[in-house]
Amino acid sequence: MSIESLYNSAGIFYAFYLIFYSSFIFVGTWTALRELFYSRKRKLLENVLEHNYYFPVSIIVPAYNESATILTTIDSLLHLEYKIFEIVIVDDGSNDDTAHKVIQAYDLKRQYQPVHLQVNCAAINEVYISPIGNHSIKLIRKDNGGNKADALNAGINASRYPYFVSMDADEILQADALKNSARMFLEDENVIAVGGMLNISNGVSFKNALPVETPLSRNWVAAMQSLEYTRAFMGSRVFNNSFNGNLNVSGGYGLFKKQPVIQIGGYDSNSVGEDMDLAIRLHRYFAKNRIKYSIKYAADAVCWTQAPFSLQDLAKQRARWHRGLIQCMWSHRDFFMAPTYGYISVVSYTYFFFYELAAPIIELFGVFLLILAIFINYINWPVTIMATLLYSIFSVLQTLIFFSGRYFVQEHKYYKGDFLWAIFISLADLLLFRPYLLGVRLFATITYKKYLHSWNKITREAFD
Repeated sequence: MSIESLYNSAGIFYAFYLIFYSSFIFVGTWTALRELFYSRKRKLLENVLEHNYYFPVSIIVPAYNESATILTTIDSLLHLEYKIFEIVIVDDGSNDDTAHKVIQAYDLKRQYQPVHLQVNCAAINEVYISPIGNHSIKLIRKDNGGNKADALNAGINASRYPYFVSMDADEILQADALKNSARMFLEDENVIAVGGMLNISNGVSFKNALPVETPLSRNWVAAMQSLEYTRAFMGSRVFNNSFNGNLNVSGGYGLFKKQPVIQIGGYDSNSVGEDMDLAIRLHRYFAKNRIKYSIKYAADAVCWTQAPFSLQDLAKQRARWHRGLIQCMWSHRDFFMAPTYGYISVVSYTYFFFYELAAPIIELFGVFLLILAIFINYINWPVTIMATLLYSIFSVLQTLIFFSGRYFVQEHKYYKGDFLWAIFISLADLLLFRPYLLGVRLFATITYKKYLHSWNKITREAFD
């Protein structure tokens, strides 16, 4: 192949690659903002109408060495605007005082009762329970299972209600989040799982599970992730509701019907990306058995999560995520362009393949071609500069639309300097953050087999 043919082919490929991505995100953004706008109108209506439609929910919180955040997380759950729920804390063999803190804070008493094993998990050693009003807190102490999936399975076994929430121990579930996600089950009997919107909690202060101070974090690593999360969740997840195309329910927050999860064997304890793996297996089970179902995202169900505040911890997290993605997509490779599974295969899996799994390789090859073109003086500088500027402007504007839209529809307060800081972060995102993550994902790909099951615990701080 001649140089000219190579660059012509590459130019066509990358043009379509960027156009499809930008179009997908743009449509997703419009859809998400519209949904969030209507959710705000619903909220205003709910101030007039009192709803009494609830179903009982078990909130499962896996915890491994989460002493710094676990009490704040539990306290936020006790302020949920929801009538019937239990909190199930799964202490996955912690070697800090996580369990002791929970037992002391809520006066939990040991219960000698068997746990019915419906899905596989490591041995459960102790069960502690305490009623609190209409709710209860249950602490499960178990052998370390090596991953979050095993802890979640233990929580499913120990839970008593037909619906369960999966969330992390370093999060604050906004007071109306469970109510807003449960509403989707009541509106559509075919819904089997609902994901929520994850916001970054760094720099945010809370009272009674509601954000009261919401400035954009002045830690630039956390701020970049805040904009990234907004872009990711608003840009695709809500849009995918329209064709049942959600390939993943984030492990940060998800509400599930318990019985279908038990029917497919619960979470796969061998999977590093247990949340995505579970969603794909649910899609597979219902599609193969020709049962009507849907997996949705609730735009107004907000869960606040801590972001890594150092590049080192960020690299640990994203390397683990990417290895989990590789493992999951390889395990379910028969999903690729398989008409049996409909849009979830043709659109969603294909999108994840090109823009998540293969993106590091595609982007690295693009950088290589650009450098080669410079060295052999085979580059059209005016066209290259113009295309780069247009894409940069589009990307920055897109991020700012996400940022502004989220603040408007979620009724967050703007703080002095936030918008200028967001502009700066958007530019730094293009120049520093994305290239850095490209390197992290390439490293994760190269070292996939060696470090697949390395957990790489990151540093957490207490909430404000």
